[in-house]
Amino acid sequence: MEAMLAQKRRVRSPVGAGIFYPEDRKEILDYLGSFGLNEESGGHAQAIIAPHGAWSYSGSLVAQAFSSAMGRSSAIKKVVILGPIHDKREKGLFLSNSHSFFTPLGNIPVDYQITEELQFRGSFFEINDIPHLGEHSIEILLPFVKYCFPNASLVPVLMGQPKAQYIYDLANALKTVITPVLDETLIIISCNLSCDTDQKTARYLAEESLRLFSEKNASALASAILEGRLNACGGALVAGLFESGLLDKTRTCSVADDLISAVGSENNTVYYSEFSYV
Repeated sequence: MEAMLAQKRRVRSPVGAGIFYPEDRKEILDYLGSFGLNEESGGHAQAIIAPHGAWSYSGSLVAQAFSSAMGRSSAIKKVVILGPIHDKREKGLFLSNSHSFFTPLGNIPVDYQITEELQFRGSFFEINDIPHLGEHSIEILLPFVKYCFPNASLVPVLMGQPKAQYIYDLANALKTVITPVLDETLIIISCNLSCDTDQKTARYLAEESLRLFSEKNASALASAILEGRLNACGGALVAGLFESGLLDKTRTCSVADDLISAVGSENNTVYYSEFSYV
């Protein structure tokens, strides 16, 4: 009984608060409130792609992506959020065994039923919190999730270094598990478009990623990522979502007016944008 209670209290703590986004609740509420996110003016996206840069650079793009799904706010009961792992040593697909994920706006409960179904349906899924504990790609979007969809449970999935078998395993599991609950689910992919020391190259890579995202071209996107012709951080997850067929009947309805860039570590230029699929 004590072990069960300990498991129920297990909360994944943030690592990026105060670095990538504010850790103060009021500051976050003021920031999110400035975008006018509300159900009445929001769209009805089935899935969104949002960047995981610091909010000072890409927060406005994240807000645009979330706004495109806000019209479904009362209907969304589950948020499946897919993020890449920046540690190149990690291999596989990782679900969480935490009871909830902490945000300054309140904890978000993990959906154990969907988590266990994904593990059962996939060959490369593992319920393992260790990769989640130090990774920011999912965490950076969670205050938006809590603010926009306060009653939703969370299904956090991390992918290690991209491999074809991970992409297709993710696609098959998502198709089988999410199809029956698609009407009450929002799928979010955390993805930055490109990164390169040369700004022109980074821009070109970002534009190529945008083109394939617009076309929903799973095979071409997967090949480009696996062969190293594109380096979208999270691009393999996008390919997996396309391959699942869950977006076959959707259309791309929202793309930012222009790309946003920032110079990161080692003088790399990173490009960001957002997508939604209705």
